[in-house]
Amino acid sequence: MTTTREQQLTEAFVALSDTLGDNVDPLVLLGRLVHHCVCLSSVDAAGVMLANSRGGLRSAITTEHAVELTEIWQSEVEQGPCIEAFTTGSAVHAPELASQQDRWPDFVPLARAAGYESAHALPLHHSGQTIGALNLLARRPTALTDADSTLLRSLADVATTAVLSWDRQPLRPEDATARTQTALTGKAIFDTASGMLAATADITPAEGAAQLHAYADRHHLRPTDIADQLLRRTLDPVTVLSEGT
Repeated sequence: MTTTREQQLTEAFVALSDTLGDNVDPLVLLGRLVHHCVCLSSVDAAGVMLANSRGGLRSAITTEHAVELTEIWQSEVEQGPCIEAFTTGSAVHAPELASQQDRWPDFVPLARAAGYESAHALPLHHSGQTIGALNLLARRPTALTDADSTLLRSLADVATTAVLSWDRQPLRPEDATARTQTALTGKAIFDTASGMLAATADITPAEGAAQLHAYADRHHLRPTDIADQLLRRTLDPVTVLSEGT
């Protein structure tokens, strides 16, 4: 990876996590997401579809008008990669749209007429809920590499979190104090739980912390939540430790 590539990645993640700028709102963040998807991967165009109050997908932002047409059509005929990704909660890949005619008989002709020969879609998740889909299109048959898939997934996750945590009202001093206190309380809980694991297994607190983090990662939970369960005795330290052996 070149320095330029590293800089691009850093700038992308910083831009997507910015919820405090005066000119930032959800559409700006999503616009940055689709822009970086195109700049940093092998796709030529991108868009985001979001679920409305009725549970249907609607186009929110695109890098070009032709993408929006494919999204509107997917909503109309209820078929296509974004619809599948949203419904199943899993990534959908169609490196060659020409071979997907039977799968999406209405969507494929329109997408190809719009100039796209490849389509991919990633579900947008937040707190276990699927809230939309990231639409990724290429003008020639294109299979996403593992590196592309991982990067696009990471970009989408950061942007989704930023969009849902954005608040029109600026952070008040008392809000900032409450949030920092919450963070400090979480740190105290985590340190105590790490000490419990260390005492149980006769290891160092740092090793106990590593075990706690590893357990949380395996179960896709927050470390502070695992720590809280340990302190409340709803989770046995031996259970956490045994998975790491």
